[in-house]
Amino acid sequence: MNFDAYQGLPSADGGVAPDLVNAPMIRHWCEAMGDANPAYTGPDAVAPPAMLQAWTMGSSGRSPHYDALLGGLEQAGYRSVVATDCEQEYLRPLRIGERVLFDAVIESVSAAKRTALGTGHFVTTRTDLRAYDEAGGEKPDDATPLGSHRFRILKFTPAERPPAGSEGEQPRPLRPRPVVNRDNAGFWDGVAAGELRFQRCEECGTPRFPWLPGCNRCGSDRWRAEAASGDGVVYSRVTVHHPMPAAFGRPYAVALVELAEGVRIVANVVGVPPEQVGIGTPVRLGFQRFDEELELPVFHPGGPDRLPPLRVPLTRTLIVAGAIASRDYQDVHHDAELARVKGAPDIFMNILTTNGLVGRYVTDWAGPDARVEAIAIRLGVPAYPGDELQFGGEVVRRSDEPAGERVELAVRGTNRLGVHVSGTVQVLMPRKGEHA
Repeated sequence: MNFDAYQGLPSADGGVAPDLVNAPMIRHWCEAMGDANPAYTGPDAVAPPAMLQAWTMGSSGRSPHYDALLGGLEQAGYRSVVATDCEQEYLRPLRIGERVLFDAVIESVSAAKRTALGTGHFVTTRTDLRAYDEAGGEKPDDATPLGSHRFRILKFTPAERPPAGSEGEQPRPLRPRPVVNRDNAGFWDGVAAGELRFQRCEECGTPRFPWLPGCNRCGSDRWRAEAASGDGVVYSRVTVHHPMPAAFGRPYAVALVELAEGVRIVANVVGVPPEQVGIGTPVRLGFQRFDEELELPVFHPGGPDRLPPLRVPLTRTLIVAGAIASRDYQDVHHDAELARVKGAPDIFMNILTTNGLVGRYVTDWAGPDARVEAIAIRLGVPAYPGDELQFGGEVVRRSDEPAGERVELAVRGTNRLGVHVSGTVQVLMPRKGEHA
């Protein structure tokens, strides 16, 4: 079948959002994402920008060309689907009472490609949206441009996986367990409480780490535990390429971090590629859960242009609630049995939820007066329940504009399998003393 023939044809024509922009849908979205931005509540509320696609979900305006394309791919054996990329641009805020209209075109259909998931075709669509204040009496002809989103999916035939419980399916390797004893139990109690604790001698005041029964300076066995501020710099570092322990999985950075309190600790630096970790790099303490039992202190690059890390537990509730809030009823996001039939080991997070979490992460840092102008993300490894997402980000560009300071951010979200999402976000920040 010639799938190229569909390029340039409409995938949606004259689409109309089934619901006006409304407070309950916004509230459900924010509850699913854990987004407490006050800009999304109250009489002057706007919709979260990352929610843009949720208003268009459904069959309205869907063209027979798109149905024929997807049907042809199904007949050719490409029965599974996963979203891989999402690029959204927001021209203005979307307010309660507005009706969204949209048109979309099939931009491209790739040749068959072999991926980690299986062999398939990438299908890219571009949707242009506009909206009008229907609750305020406006008509469709009054609609003004709202934004656009480019969306890419992979229709694929799943790669063969060994059946569950077979000899070919190996359990996921775990990191080595720490030895916990009476001398260092206070450190691990601190980790459980979300603190990095070191010891300070009560005789001479010398801080020490790792934990020891006595002071190396004066020999006193009298000490107290203190929680580190979390600020430090990389004193020394190494990138591990080989041998690669199976539980670690990829090149990773190990650093000797000198904390502001004067003690040093060996830990991983996460949130950036290992080659970006250098001696003198400012870092900030975080914690990462590697499996159901093991949580360790880690460090994220710090400094004024670094966003603080955000940890998001990947619960089934989040994955299902995010799919429902984004009106994505694909069974792979809520039905584990059907997800396995389609080649996944479990349900997994949909791209709209990932997009929403990226939006939340950035606005948590930028504040409610900032306006997100664009989000462009690419998905990597899947996000399954029982894992954890660790977000990190940095400012990569700033520019003064008449309306404020335009900031471009690079954002990454990782889990135990690797990089789940990477991308950029563009934000317009009000100048100090100015409010949106």
